[in-house]
Amino acid sequence: MPTLLLFDIDGTLITTGGSGYRSMKRAVEVTMGVEGALEGIPVAGRTDSIILRDAVRAIDGSDITPDLQARIRDNYCRILSEELDRVGGGPGVLPGVRQLIARLEADPSWHVALLTGNFSVSAEIKLGYFDLWKHFAWGAWGEDAVHRNDLLPVALERYRQRTGETIDRHDVVIIGDTPNDAEVARVGGCRSVCVTTGQYDHAALTTAGADVVFHDLSDVDEVLRVFGTK
Repeated sequence: MPTLLLFDIDGTLITTGGSGYRSMKRAVEVTMGVEGALEGIPVAGRTDSIILRDAVRAIDGSDITPDLQARIRDNYCRILSEELDRVGGGPGVLPGVRQLIARLEADPSWHVALLTGNFSVSAEIKLGYFDLWKHFAWGAWGEDAVHRNDLLPVALERYRQRTGETIDRHDVVIIGDTPNDAEVARVGGCRSVCVTTGQYDHAALTTAGADVVFHDLSDVDEVLRVFGTK
């Protein structure tokens, strides 16, 4: 049976040194004519949709409308492209990522996609900057759900639509760097592999229910072995 690998982006595949946060903060400020946007708003492991919902509520107590979200998103993507160019992408692609992707692409038993809180357009901007976007044909995105746990059913349905088959959840692995990634897998009945290349250490990820925690993805042979252990 094939194994579906659903990768997070920020802190898992790449790190941009805060470019995404700075760009979203500025986008909210520009769009709404305010200062100090996103102060006190948690962002790690959350969808862009819920971050913007909470940011707008914190500013004026209102619910974000589809039109306002679209305007903030458009400004965010424009600013993000400029910010990535300004900082040269930040730290960049994390250890082992390119080597792991190359190994996965060479074996058709692995199906690779994204499960990310990023909007699809910002995901393309971030991964495209590092020439990684071409490796991911599809995904579940921040515009598909407000809550991250709701992205897994989206991903499973898209897999079914693409392959014509329903995959057993024990054959799905969530790869991420936050407790929210581990929770998506735990709630959804999948396996999780987490890395400490983001903001959370081994203890925090284990406590959150991650099945396996790596320092990073550089030991490709061991990562593949874990992916294939069911």
